[in-house]
Amino acid sequence: MEEGATTRRFELLCVFMLSFGQLCIMTGYDSQSFILESVIHSIHEREPEKISVHAGYYGQAVCYLTYVLTCFVSPSFLYATSAKTTLLISAICFTSFPIGFLFTNSYYYYFSSAVLGVGFALYYTGNGGYMTSHSTRQTIGSNVSMSWGFGCCCMMIGSIIMAVITSLTANETEVAVVASHHVQRNFSDSEIYLLFSSFAAASMVAVFTFILMPSKDVSNCIESSEKQVEFMEGMRLMKKALMSPKMFRLAPSFLLCGIHTSFWLSVYPTSLMFNTHNASMIYLPAIYCFAVGLGETLMGVVISTMSKRIEDFGLRPTMLIGCCTTIMYCILALLTTPYNATTTPTTIEPLLCQPTRIFVFIVGLIAGISDCCFCSVRSMICAIAMPSRRAQAFSVSKIYQSLGTCVIFFISPWLNIYHYTIGLPLLCVFSGIFFFREAKRTKIMERKITMELEAAAKRKLTMELEAAKLEFELRNSTTKTIDIA
Repeated sequence: MEEGATTRRFELLCVFMLSFGQLCIMTGYDSQSFILESVIHSIHEREPEKISVHAGYYGQAVCYLTYVLTCFVSPSFLYATSAKTTLLISAICFTSFPIGFLFTNSYYYYFSSAVLGVGFALYYTGNGGYMTSHSTRQTIGSNVSMSWGFGCCCMMIGSIIMAVITSLTANETEVAVVASHHVQRNFSDSEIYLLFSSFAAASMVAVFTFILMPSKDVSNCIESSEKQVEFMEGMRLMKKALMSPKMFRLAPSFLLCGIHTSFWLSVYPTSLMFNTHNASMIYLPAIYCFAVGLGETLMGVVISTMSKRIEDFGLRPTMLIGCCTTIMYCILALLTTPYNATTTPTTIEPLLCQPTRIFVFIVGLIAGISDCCFCSVRSMICAIAMPSRRAQAFSVSKIYQSLGTCVIFFISPWLNIYHYTIGLPLLCVFSGIFFFREAKRTKIMERKITMELEAAAKRKLTMELEAAKLEFELRNSTTKTIDIA
């Protein structure tokens, strides 16, 4: 009893440190993604030779390109090192990116964007490896839920950081807006320095957290951290997962997740700041960021609660909610966003009306709900569709997701609001059809495996009973022989 309690306390310590590290690196990453294109645009307007006008989109495209490439080897890298080492390297990669805004340089910006993509892939692989080696089958559910809920607070914390720094530099921001060629929300140099210094500091805290994190496995863990697969064997498993028909059928869902991410994380918040009618609402990025984080957290609680009451709620029902909410916020964004606000400052009126602070909060809330649904669905389907290659299946899903995000960011300077708000709903319908079919196949496969395991258990029990019966009969016959003698 005492040993069990000690093990559980050790588990909770490990999960808390892992979650806290995630909170720190994602506070910086998610927050800076909301404002990156607008920040780059502000720097370019003051010093055009320093960095190109659409470097915000292109840098994120480079990030997701290296993310795609790293996903091919990240599971094998985990086998060659350890989960703790993988997480530590990823935190260092995350820290390198915001530091570049203290001395903005085009070459370092693209280099650090590529390094950030590597860190992204390594983090998710290390996170899964550390979680499974520090959880048992009885505690994995609660550990994952706790980690997810705690990690989702990153955007709310990031929004508070942005709001505080914006208030400290409000006078400079107002001057920049008036002085700018376009009447728009602009970022002053001091605001940029303070914001990205805060994001870099948060990532540095994650580095120290991962250094101090325990590496010893818990007893009866799901998957030991001891290296059981060689690097090349891991690559062969990755190849099999990549060529699996299941992954091909789920590819539209993974692509949806990536394209959807590019829209809510960067494109839509950029359009809010490029809409010159919103120039006076300097806290819009913070409001939107907080709303997305709140939507993620609330939906995570709903999925966790409903999954205990409704079987497989995390599959088709969650996918349906994600598709419906995505269509909903695409319609809201279409009606209140000037068609060219995704790429350039504009004075054009939207189709219906200008967005207000409350309206932006509602759209952010819906975006967070839909993203939480898609992320939960992806994690669950990868875990049950390929139980013998979970790490590889998850990496394949991230390859498709990152590929979708990468392509969108590369071509984003040529896209307007209609491309996103019409294309995303169509992709929801298309991917939803494939996902529902594959979820049904997976359910049948699970039922078949369960029946086979039950049949095998019955056969084993029957054999054990027959062996016990035979042993009993032999003992009885021996006893009778002795009595006769």
